[in-house]
Amino acid sequence: MEPITVLILAGGRSARMGRDKAWLQIDGQPLIERVARRLLPLAGEIVFSANDPAPFAELITRLPVAARVVPDVFSDAGPLAGLHAGLGAARFDTLLAVATDMPFVNHAVVEQMVGLCEEADAVVPRLAAEGFDAPQPEPLHAVYRRTCIPAIEAALLANRRRVVSFLPDVNVCYVDEAALRTLDPELSSFRNVNTPEEWRAIERRSGE
Repeated sequence: MEPITVLILAGGRSARMGRDKAWLQIDGQPLIERVARRLLPLAGEIVFSANDPAPFAELITRLPVAARVVPDVFSDAGPLAGLHAGLGAARFDTLLAVATDMPFVNHAVVEQMVGLCEEADAVVPRLAAEGFDAPQPEPLHAVYRRTCIPAIEAALLANRRRVVSFLPDVNVCYVDEAALRTLDPELSSFRNVNTPEEWRAIERRSGE
């Protein structure tokens, strides 16, 4: 697989956690660094989506690939604005977007996704979700190409800020659970952390 841009969306408010979860320590390193390092086998570069570059300066010097912070072009528009800015700044045509709070993200799962959908504009997992009868897309652990930029811009200009809002306007390949479980039986790669209770559960599994 050719190198891609890895975009880590790090601009969230972490309201339910009560503090910025990107910098919580796990196995002696910030959570955001753990995510970045688990994806190094894919990364031609790493882009952090955030509007304040200062907290990332030291981390960037520790990473063995080119890394930088990219601020949003559309202000106060959530992770969709981060995806837009990341795609606009990416040096590679293919970009993996992940949330900063996925400590068990697995690069082999991403490689599988790309291999299944080589011609799509977006490759998006679709997983069972509590409260829904049908599987739901997971847009914050997904692969996008720069061809998505016009549709994302149109959504943002129309004040449609859900991350999935532009997907009907591009060629999407959805990857269902059965295919993903062949490499990740427990779907650990998609597990995220939002609350102190969830963080304590993550710490108990931190050696994975």
